[in-house]
Amino acid sequence: MSTWQQPADVGKWLNTVPWVITDSQPGAAGPPAGGFAMSRSEMINVLTEAKQLRVQVDTQIMSTAPLSRITPPGRDPASERYVAAANATGVNYINHLRLQSKYLGDLIGKLNKALGNVEETDANSAAAARKAGEH
Repeated sequence: MSTWQQPADVGKWLNTVPWVITDSQPGAAGPPAGGFAMSRSEMINVLTEAKQLRVQVDTQIMSTAPLSRITPPGRDPASERYVAAANATGVNYINHLRLQSKYLGDLIGKLNKALGNVEETDANSAAAARKAGEH
């Protein structure tokens, strides 16, 4: 299936899959089935790589625009058909890169959210421990 044939909701599955950091205390509940579970350091590494990859993909998007604007050397039918096909391929490639960029953006958002939730939970736990120690 080419990029332009992808359904509008491609990547929506990413929103329904749980992301769990597995740096938990002994005896804590395990990660939910069907989700992504990794240590905090692994998640930070994946986040860093996803950000770097998205920068590369976005750079490619900007530099590939000429692939969709090729002009024929002559006005003959063969050249015009060839250029039309080449331009369509260029458009498909750019659309594919845009889809990759969107996916990586969604992935980065999910990783940030998972890391943020853990930080928030850690902060809440620390605050609760301090409060319990005051009594």
